[in-house]
Amino acid sequence: MQSNNIKFSQRGEALIGQKMFAILDHAKKLESEGCKVIHLELGDPILYPPGRIVNETVMSLLNSDVGYTSSSGLYELRNDLSFYLNNKYANNITINNIIISVANMLIYQTLDIICNEKDIISLFTPAFPTYFASSKYIGLDIKEVPLVIEDGFELTKQYIDKAFSFKPKVIIVNSGNNPTGVVYSEEILSYLLEQASVNNCWIISDETYSMLSFEKEYFSCLNLKYRKLIVISSFSKVFNLPGYRVGYAVADPDVCDKLSLSSSTLYSCLPIFTQKGIKKGIPILDEFSDDRKKHYDSLSHECVGLINKCKFIRCIQPDSAFYIFIDIGELNIKDEEFCIELLKKYYVAVTPGSSFGYKGFIRISITGEKKDVKVGLSKIIEFSEDIAGRL
Repeated sequence: MQSNNIKFSQRGEALIGQKMFAILDHAKKLESEGCKVIHLELGDPILYPPGRIVNETVMSLLNSDVGYTSSSGLYELRNDLSFYLNNKYANNITINNIIISVANMLIYQTLDIICNEKDIISLFTPAFPTYFASSKYIGLDIKEVPLVIEDGFELTKQYIDKAFSFKPKVIIVNSGNNPTGVVYSEEILSYLLEQASVNNCWIISDETYSMLSFEKEYFSCLNLKYRKLIVISSFSKVFNLPGYRVGYAVADPDVCDKLSLSSSTLYSCLPIFTQKGIKKGIPILDEFSDDRKKHYDSLSHECVGLINKCKFIRCIQPDSAFYIFIDIGELNIKDEEFCIELLKKYYVAVTPGSSFGYKGFIRISITGEKKDVKVGLSKIIEFSEDIAGRL
């Protein structure tokens, strides 16, 4: 029996999701068939999270903390976080400036409350896939400003001026950048905010990897004052707890009120037990992140050294996080084809650069076991040399 095609709304048709999860699904299917896959596609830290967070989460569950709580986030968590951030940045950050939500969803929520359909958004590429997915879903006009590997993917005043030349409603800046790992300077971010004020433009600063900056001293936009600034971050990566889905935004109280209403509409509230667990980790944020930085600093240098010894691929040394963005342009193969063939033949899962609005590259994540990361990287190099031999 033949059925008619299901018709979706324009928004439904605009959904594109994140390519890395489609790759994960394909990899899981191979694993179900008995193949051993090396996972380098997702920023999914396997290192153990702080014991105090896990213990507090368990205790909260045992105490039956399974009901509703505020859509703005658990009061105690917001209070402790505001105290921590205010001490760190001395910028009068209060509980009214903070909302707890899923960091990835906050990107969508923020764009949803500040933008109308066909508003212009400027993105510096390569850029995190959710920026594209959320913008397309809302119906925004995306203007890309490509950064280049020859400049180390650094953001400059010229690129900022280019972004403002499109007269955007909002600009997203991501330092440390996913996928390049580049951290931007105080001079550049201050210039961005100055120009935003002149142009009456919203700025979303995605600072998810701010506490994993190991090559440069990190400058946060939380040091700056601008009413149309929204800073988004997450506990997932620094605490190795991506499944907790606990992130936060720091913004003007009026913005936080709207974000709270958005959360109330979309999912009511986050679980109490995960938020109580995260609260327990606030006092050791700096200490624990310092340990993680040492690990990723060492491993990223090893990996970059191996990559740049190969004649056919290249990369820059990241300043932060746990990603390496690899240029495969000389291999004369589409990045998506490279990823598919690599997974089928070598059982290594990586993400194509086109997912980040940047063709001819792949992104690898070095969050797995060190030996698995290095084996996976050796297979990428072997595959690259094999492709080059066919040219």
